Amino acid sequence: MHWHGEPHAVILLKLDFDAGITILTGASDIGQGSSTIVAQIVAEVLGVDYGRLRVIANDSAITPKDNGSYSSRVTFMVGNAAAQAAENLKALLVTAAARRLGIDDTELEWLGEAACPRSEPDRHVAFADIVEEALKGTGTITAKGVFTCPPEFQGGKQRGGAVGSTMGFSYAAQVVEVSVDEELGTVTVEKVWAALDCGFAINPMSVEGQVQGAVWMGMGQALSEETSYEANGLHQVANLLDYRVPTMAESPEIEVHIVESLDPNGPFGAKEASEGPLAGFLPALAAAIEDAVGRRPTTLPVTPERMYDLLHRKTRRPRAEPVRGDA
Repeated sequence: MHWHGEPHAVILLKLDFDAGITILTGASDIGQGSSTIVAQIVAEVLGVDYGRLRVIANDSAITPKDNGSYSSRVTFMVGNAAAQAAENLKALLVTAAARRLGIDDTELEWLGEAACPRSEPDRHVAFADIVEEALKGTGTITAKGVFTCPPEFQGGKQRGGAVGSTMGFSYAAQVVEVSVDEELGTVTVEKVWAALDCGFAINPMSVEGQVQGAVWMGMGQALSEETSYEANGLHQVANLLDYRVPTMAESPEIEVHIVESLDPNGPFGAKEASEGPLAGFLPALAAAIEDAVGRRPTTLPVTPERMYDLLHRKTRRPRAEPVRGDA
């Protein structure tokens, strides 16, 4: 869908006379914190206070096109577009600041909330005055940043190869500790250790939350969530009362370890942080169950009924307490 050159992400920055910067993005923040990441990137590139920034997301009537929140692409692609937009706006402001100081652009030291000549650090001009100079005779300024995944990172021209997924993926490792009640067939997750290589963690707290959310999603797939139908084709779990999604009541302790590296193509070296910890939970849980009871489940989710059947097909061990295992 993108071989015609349509950009994968677009960011607009609007600068007005109040010296505030409005960030316009079509990226949907569905809880992963993308609006915060975009603001952090713009603030870092420009060096301005966060109080100057306002993020407007999602309203397609006023925001530029974005592909959507899928395939681990938002931080990587929208982040790169935000960085480019900030660099473009910074270039305009540098020129305005140099003009106000009566010097050449190359002689200017940009300080974010101010600027000064390199040779005269005490003769500085404030950000509000720089904005006033930049807006003379033109009014509101809009700077744009775009990002498009290069064709060589899109997997070739096979069907679906240009869906616009990210070009930097995280790596994760997990350890899961469980206890199994052999009489009831219930499996309880006691603790999860998750390590994630997310490139550079722009917002470590957000990364930690992403990992925890991925673990919960993995728990749902592994222990309770299932699409099943009656013989007549009616859905057995057609609402969230019957479709068992893990809640905080089922949450184990989740110990998150962020392993930073620098992706050469990501914004400040960042990659994604959402999907890696999800896939690892399922096999880790199955291995932990095998460590506990000596038999590995091969069908998910591991409901009490399936766990009881799995245990019933082998010689039972006389245990009064739940057995534990980890992997």
